[in-house]
Amino acid sequence: MDKIEKILNYYLLTNKLKDTIRTGWKYWNVKKSRLESVAEHIYGTCMLATAIWSETLPQVNLAEVLMTLAIHETEEIIIGDLTPYDEGYKDKKKKGEEAVKEIFKDLIAKEVFETLLNNFNNLSTKEAIFAYKCDKLECDLQAKIYDEQGFIKFEDADKKIKEDEKIKKLQQKGVKKPSTFFIYNDRPLLKKNSEEDDIFVNISKYIEKNKLLKTQVKQVKNVNKTEKKK
Repeated sequence: MDKIEKILNYYLLTNKLKDTIRTGWKYWNVKKSRLESVAEHIYGTCMLATAIWSETLPQVNLAEVLMTLAIHETEEIIIGDLTPYDEGYKDKKKKGEEAVKEIFKDLIAKEVFETLLNNFNNLSTKEAIFAYKCDKLECDLQAKIYDEQGFIKFEDADKKIKEDEKIKKLQQKGVKKPSTFFIYNDRPLLKKNSEEDDIFVNISKYIEKNKLLKTQVKQVKNVNKTEKKK
């Protein structure tokens, strides 16, 4: 197999993620005709990481973070997007490692990619931790967007969601919005290895209390004004 074949084989494999819908949204029965794909989630994590790095300039290698995020879901090409509600989730890590070896086996830099993914799964480097938090926060952001658009409601969710003990406890505390379930569930993960004023935690608190789409509208209006002046 020559270099061109290796490049295209890898591309065609990862291209499948464009058509792989995020399983979690299916369990929530999000009422939107076109749901987020895994590839779109990956794009979102990269854009989020870029913006957070720009505004905080942490001591991390952005290129390594972005490469990690670009490949962090590649295992799903083979094992699918497994959630805690899916059969076989307990073996996800082992299945993922095997899948990654299969996907990267023909690439010269396979050991580099495998190392990045191992770091990500074990949170063993600053870059891996940064990427991991972007991964969690991006999911919370998408849940918030679906919530504001009226596409995600607790009453529409699968029985497995409704019977989830974590969700029941949050409901007992008065939590009603689905996106708040995501935010509260992930916030402890965002606090790992963090300072009190960590940007990830602060963003989490902001999206809980504010409407994202209003912020987006302001940004779009500003861009439109700039374009008209040209």
